[in-house]
Amino acid sequence: MIQPQSANSPMRASANPLSLIKSEPFDEVDYAGFQKQILAITRIDLSQYKIDQMRRRLTSAAEKAGCKSFAAYAQVIQKDSSELSNFLDRMTINVTELLRNPDHFDQLAKNYLPELIARRGGQPLSIWSAGCSYGAEAYSAAMLLHEIDPQTAHKIKGTDIDLAILAKADRPSFTEADMLNVSPARRTANFHELFGSFQPKIHLKSKVRFAQHDLLLDAYPTNEYDLVMCRNVVIYFNDDAKERIYRGIYNSLRPGGILFVGGTERITDSKGVGFETVKPFFYRKPG
Repeated sequence: MIQPQSANSPMRASANPLSLIKSEPFDEVDYAGFQKQILAITRIDLSQYKIDQMRRRLTSAAEKAGCKSFAAYAQVIQKDSSELSNFLDRMTINVTELLRNPDHFDQLAKNYLPELIARRGGQPLSIWSAGCSYGAEAYSAAMLLHEIDPQTAHKIKGTDIDLAILAKADRPSFTEADMLNVSPARRTANFHELFGSFQPKIHLKSKVRFAQHDLLLDAYPTNEYDLVMCRNVVIYFNDDAKERIYRGIYNSLRPGGILFVGGTERITDSKGVGFETVKPFFYRKPG
């Protein structure tokens, strides 16, 4: 006959399901602990990103760093600033180029920048490149504005979570690959070439500044920007995080302002956020 267990029985003590969970290297439990450690170290909430996609990417980064688990990788990140920079670079996917999706930038130059300039009645535009990486899209906007309205001191702010990449944006030097969509005439007019690298001339640099901003954690301004470029950034976030970001961007735009998104992006519930879709990849705040 099976005897009932006493309150102090070892069988009863081990009945807590959590005690039966054993973590394996790079499994869900290991990754959940890593998320908590990264939040404490960097303020970055990895739970807001698409889990499978981010976990695969960071598994590769951890293995490249010689770590056999996420727990070990977190310890390395905490102790080694260079590995922290590598983690941020891998996590944020700093892949961009000047005039990425050139047809879309042509639409911006022909249809939307002139309209926004006219709405401001001679006042400079205020533009935000959100998730700016090393500054290619901010300088793309500066180049187009100089061509359209060279006399006005338009202002472009680039923000990113990664301080190391922002330092690179502050000292811009673009490669031949970055310049793929920039015509020879535009290269001559806007960049100094030195040993295969391209530095923006002063008329571009004077329009652009950079600062750190976390799209998930930091506050958004109200009615500050005429144009927000947030391109190929939110594709890495889950749906709840995307909605919070788009609502924050909506609030940051002036009435009549434009949100310019990436070439594979759509705002699923743009009307629910408040936007009008004026063309694919372009959304307007009514007003």
